[in-house]
Amino acid sequence: MIFHDLFWYSEKSGQRFGKDMTNPSTDREQRVLHLYERVLEIEQRLIPTGLHVFGLPSADREIRDLLQVVASFDRPEMGIRALTELVAEGMSFPSYQTLLKESASSSERMTEREQVESITREAITIFIETESQRASEFLLNRANVAAEQSLKVFSMLAGLLHQLETNNELDSLVRALGGRYIEPGPGADIVQNPSILPTGRNTHAVNPYAVPSPSAVRRAAPVAEALLSRHLDETGRYPESIAMVLWGIDNIKTEGEAVAQALHLMGVAPRRDSLGRATDVEIIPLDKLNRPRIDVVMTVSGIFRDLFGSTMALLDRAARTVAMLDEPADMNYLRRHTGEQISEGGSFDEAAVRVFSNAAGNYGTNVNFMVLESQWEDSRELGDLFVTRKCFAYGRDSEGRQFEGREARALLERALERVEVTYQNIDSFEVGITDVDHYFEYLGGVTKAVEKRAARPRVYLSDTLSPAAKVRTLEETIHLEARTKLLNPRWQEGMLKHGFSGVAEIEHQVTNTFGWSATADAVDEWVYDKVAETFVLDEEMLKRLSALNPHSARVMVGRLLEAAGRGYWSANGEVLSRLQEVFTGLEDRIEGVSG
Repeated sequence: MIFHDLFWYSEKSGQRFGKDMTNPSTDREQRVLHLYERVLEIEQRLIPTGLHVFGLPSADREIRDLLQVVASFDRPEMGIRALTELVAEGMSFPSYQTLLKESASSSERMTEREQVESITREAITIFIETESQRASEFLLNRANVAAEQSLKVFSMLAGLLHQLETNNELDSLVRALGGRYIEPGPGADIVQNPSILPTGRNTHAVNPYAVPSPSAVRRAAPVAEALLSRHLDETGRYPESIAMVLWGIDNIKTEGEAVAQALHLMGVAPRRDSLGRATDVEIIPLDKLNRPRIDVVMTVSGIFRDLFGSTMALLDRAARTVAMLDEPADMNYLRRHTGEQISEGGSFDEAAVRVFSNAAGNYGTNVNFMVLESQWEDSRELGDLFVTRKCFAYGRDSEGRQFEGREARALLERALERVEVTYQNIDSFEVGITDVDHYFEYLGGVTKAVEKRAARPRVYLSDTLSPAAKVRTLEETIHLEARTKLLNPRWQEGMLKHGFSGVAEIEHQVTNTFGWSATADAVDEWVYDKVAETFVLDEEMLKRLSALNPHSARVMVGRLLEAAGRGYWSANGEVLSRLQEVFTGLEDRIEGVSG
């Protein structure tokens, strides 16, 4: 297996890992396990291997990988257990979730995990190439998985396979152009909600009064606790205040998972009326919560504000309810901070405001535009712009009077002064934090705003798109995306086959990566080194990029020069000279200047 090959290599390399040489093999094994865990994370990450072509179904390899991930999740609403859990149980191993948690520190667990994943992968391949019955028989013989259980999984996968191999987008477009009815369907990530298939339907949102859904609440609690545990492990204490980014589309896709996380961090749960609407909150007792209540500052997108007015009211009610609880200050940080602000001369209504967004009718932070157009001198300007755009408070006062879009810059700044962590969810394997500029616009913007008013906060993102749901630092997430996409030859070739548009996508990745330097200084220099080496210093690759899309090639080279000029990348003189030469050559080519 790969793990044993990797361990053998480390033995033969003669490297000495760790300080304790009295038992070097044990320490070395732990380090190799950790390294291998990182390799697996990169290998198993789902990534798009090209742009979506309207009207074309997915490729066979993409379908296999996708079905394997879909089959690795429990679907309690369908009475289906994860195939990986069934295999682990059938082989008398610990649960698959346990294997995922312990494989980085135990060679035995890593070996068991590999067996489970290998058998699951082979079963999916048999299913695709033959039929459900053959795949079920394989699992029964190989891993003692009851046919009754596996056939439920394969029945679901059979429907997905048929839908993935067909595509209704062109037919639906023709129907739409003719003014005819288009069947509706939910919008979400296929891993989280396979019912989004088939494609080509008229995407609808969710009932805002049902947000967060019971399933979102169930999924949110362990992720919120994992976020707090990560901070506790790294600092030795819980964060008193977290600034959280909430987007409308994300919460449509997950039925409000991020909303449920915010509520859980504050130590409350939604209370539902007889129609299932989340109309109020109920307090989770401290002895059950077993930790302090966190002060959560919520910066909300304009789309979220427009679509989820009732949810914003719920979040505001949660914050005010927690702030009024008669609890020790060291177990209720929201109450502590509200009290401190009142003692400074503020009112309770002002001190308890925690939901902020744009002014009515306005959208976005414009931080992305300032970065993309290089219209900033000091990065603190980006944080100030974020506050200017997002300093409008939403909620109700103590008398029940509603205030929507009231400018409250001083209140937002006061709340951000206490923030120790900034945080956001990643909701889709198709769109990561370097695929679009909105991630650095929001999470990067609020991080820079906090940094100016207090200190640079810890920045985390949660990723629940695989069975091993993880909370990563911003730096770890950028590393993962750089290795799996931008610096991955398979991703590069997948984009280049789309010609002009593909090169533009590569440039967007570089630019959005730079956006994280501008807003959070979170990009290691090796990333820029590798980008320059891969796309500019490689003459063959540069020729391809320049021939397909010289405009995007020039922007990409210019962005590398900007990274160096602003101090985010210490490139050597030779590299900078070559970049400047290439940039000038591309400019001349675009403007029609002959050599």
